[in-house]
Amino acid sequence: MELDNIRQCIANPDKMIECRFPIFREVTRLANREQTSAIARELIIRILPHKALLTDGYDDLLDALVREVGLFPYADQGKNVTIEEQMLFEAHRVQGIGQERFFHSLQLAVFQEIVNGRNVVLSAPTSVGKSLVIDAVLATRLHKKAVIIVPTIALIDETRRRITATLDGTHDIITHPSQDRLGDGRPTVYILTQERALGRNDLSDADFFVIDEFYKLDLRDARDERAIDLNICFHRLAQNGAQFYLIGPNIANVRGLAASYKHVFMPSDFSTVALDIEYFNLRQKGEERNAKLVELCASLNSPTLVYCQSPRSARDAARNIYEKSELPISEATKDAVDWLEQYFPTEWEVIQALKRGIGIHHGNVPRAIQQFMVRAFEEGRIKILVCTSTIIEGVNTVAENVIIFDRRTNTTTIDDFTFRNIAGRAGRMNRYFIGKVFVLEEAVAEGDHVVDLPGGQQDETTPLSLILDLPPGSLTSLSQERITTVIEESKLSEATIRQNRYIPIEDQNALFEAISALYDSHPEYLQWKGIPRSEQLLAVCNLIYDYLDRGTSLRRHKIFAGDQLQAVLTSLMAADDFKDFIAQRVESRWKDDTISDAVEQALSFLRNYVGYKFGRQLTALSRIQADVLSRYKKAVPGDYSMFAAHADSLFMPAGLFALDEYGVPSEIARKIMIDSGTIESVDQGLRILAGIDLGQLKLEPFEREILESVRQSLPLRAFTKVEDEGI
Repeated sequence: MELDNIRQCIANPDKMIECRFPIFREVTRLANREQTSAIARELIIRILPHKALLTDGYDDLLDALVREVGLFPYADQGKNVTIEEQMLFEAHRVQGIGQERFFHSLQLAVFQEIVNGRNVVLSAPTSVGKSLVIDAVLATRLHKKAVIIVPTIALIDETRRRITATLDGTHDIITHPSQDRLGDGRPTVYILTQERALGRNDLSDADFFVIDEFYKLDLRDARDERAIDLNICFHRLAQNGAQFYLIGPNIANVRGLAASYKHVFMPSDFSTVALDIEYFNLRQKGEERNAKLVELCASLNSPTLVYCQSPRSARDAARNIYEKSELPISEATKDAVDWLEQYFPTEWEVIQALKRGIGIHHGNVPRAIQQFMVRAFEEGRIKILVCTSTIIEGVNTVAENVIIFDRRTNTTTIDDFTFRNIAGRAGRMNRYFIGKVFVLEEAVAEGDHVVDLPGGQQDETTPLSLILDLPPGSLTSLSQERITTVIEESKLSEATIRQNRYIPIEDQNALFEAISALYDSHPEYLQWKGIPRSEQLLAVCNLIYDYLDRGTSLRRHKIFAGDQLQAVLTSLMAADDFKDFIAQRVESRWKDDTISDAVEQALSFLRNYVGYKFGRQLTALSRIQADVLSRYKKAVPGDYSMFAAHADSLFMPAGLFALDEYGVPSEIARKIMIDSGTIESVDQGLRILAGIDLGQLKLEPFEREILESVRQSLPLRAFTKVEDEGI
C-alpha cells in the first residue's frame, strides 16, 4: 500500500480494521529498516488511538512494533512480555524521579551520553521530551551544582515547578538573584535566565549546565543584548569545565562550537506525536481569514492554540472569535474575571475574552495571569488559548490543535524553523497522539536552520559587547587588539568600559563628555544617593534618553524626551498601586488608542522598560559619572544603585515583587504583607506562603486558588530557615 493510502485508512477506524493485514505488513517492513523507521514510527503513532479496536493478535503485534521503534512510553508491559522484553523495559525505566516513567529510545541514548560524561547538543522536535532527560540526569546526583538557563522568567517558574515535583526535595532549587545555597549538603540546581546567571558570582564551580532553546545563541542581530549575554554565559560555564547539554528543536547544524569541548551533536527527527497539517492559502488582508478562524474554533472540541503575530493581533483575533461565535459567559472563568475587574479596566480585551472562556497569552499579560491562563487551559476551563511568540518560548501546554492565524512575528514573515517550532506545539505524548495544525495563509519555504556561535568565529563584525566579557582564553588575537584599541582611545577606565559592555563605546564616550559639562554647571544634579530629587531625576532621565536609549526603546512606549520619562516614573512612584498607575495611563492615552491599547502599553512599560531596561541604563550612567567625578573632577561621586534596584522591583519591596515570579500577583502579595509585615526577600516570602493559614485570610475565590496552586509547588527552601535573612 502507498503511504498516503495507509494514513487515510488509519484515519478511518472501520477501514483500518478492514485493511489491517496489509497495513501491518507494510509497517512491519518499514520498522525493520533503519532508513524507514521514522516513517514506521509515525504510522504506529497514528494506529495507537485505535488500539482498543484491534483483536486477533494485532494488539500484541502493535505492542511489539511500538517497542521496535523505541516508543517505550507507549508500550504495554503487562501483557505477554518475555523476560528479554522486561529487561528492555527496565533499561528504559527512569530512575529516581518519584513516578513511573520510561524513556523512549532517543531519550535513553541522550541520557547515556550525558551520564558517561560527554557534552551533548540535541536537536529534536518539540514533543520529544527533552526535559525528562534533564530531570533524570539530576536524579542521578552525579552533579553537585547544576545550572539550567532558560529564555524567560515564566520558564524559570515552569521549570522549577517541574523539577520540584520530580526530584521530591532531593535538591535545593535557586531561581532568584537574592537567593543563596542552603548549605545543607544537598545538590543545588540554579534555574536562571542568562542575565541572572551573569549576575551571580557563585557559578564558577558549576559541574553541569543546560541551555534550553540553544538556537538563541545564534547572533543574527549584533544589537541583541540577550543573545550576547547567552553566549557569554555559555563560554563562562563551559570554560570552567562544566559539562553541558544544549537542547532545541529543528537545528540542522551547529558551527563555532570549539573542538576542545568534544561535544556530541545529536540531530533527530524522532517524534512521539504525528502531525496533520492543513493549509488554507488565504490572503493576509480581508475577512476570509477571520471567518475561517471562527469556523475552525467552532468545529474543534479539544484544546486549541491560536498563534498571532502580536498582542494587538491576539486581541483582535480573540474578539473576532467570541463576537462572531456569540459565545456565552463562562462560569469556569468567573472567579478570575471578577478578580481582574477589580484591578484592571473591564474593557481590557483579556478580561472580555476570558469572560467567554477564551484565554489570551502574550508578553504584556502579567506573569501570574499568564500562569493562570496556561493552568486553566490545561485543566479544560479554557478551550482556546490565543498566543503570540510566547508559545515558542518553551511555554509547555497540552493542545491537540494549533491554528497559525498569522504567518509573521510582529512584521517579519516566519521562517521554516519558526513554523515547525509553532506547529510542534500540537499533540502531546500519551494525551493527543495526532496533532492537528491549521495554517490559514500559504506555506512558508522549507529550509535548514544552522546555529552559529559568534564566540567561536570572531572577526571584525563580532560585537564588542561580546568580546569584552568573554573569558580571555576564548579571545582571538584580533579580538584582543580591538579591545586594546577601544580602551586606549577612551577616557573611561577599562573597568567601566567592561562593566558597561552592552552600551556602545561611542555612546559611553559621548556620555562622558556630557556628564563632565553637566558637573561644571550643576554638580548637585549628579552627586546624589538613594532617592533623587525631582531636578536630579530629570537630569538623569535626559542623559539616559539622549545618550543611552536614544529613543530606541522609549519611543515604543510613546516617550519622546527625558522630561516625559521623568513624568511617567514620578507618577509610578506616586501611585498607590499598579491599578492607580494603569488608570492614569488609560486616562492620558492618545486619542486613537483604545483602553486595551493603553492598559497593555502601561504593562509593557512596567515589565520591559522599568523592570528591565531602566535599571541597566541607570547603573551604566552611575558608573560613568562615578568615573568622571572621582578620576577627573576629584569630587565625591553619586551612587544610583539603590534607586536602580528599586526600579527593578517596580518600586515595591523586593521580596513582595519577587513573589510574582512564583505566580502570586502583587495585589495578593500585598494582602499577605498586611498581616506579616514587609516582605524583604523572596525566601522570606516563600516561608510565609508555606506557613500561612489561608483560612485566616480574607481571600476571594480566585486569590485562594492562586495561593493553593503556588503552595503545591513550593521548593524545599520554603520550609527551611536560612541563617541570613538579608541574602
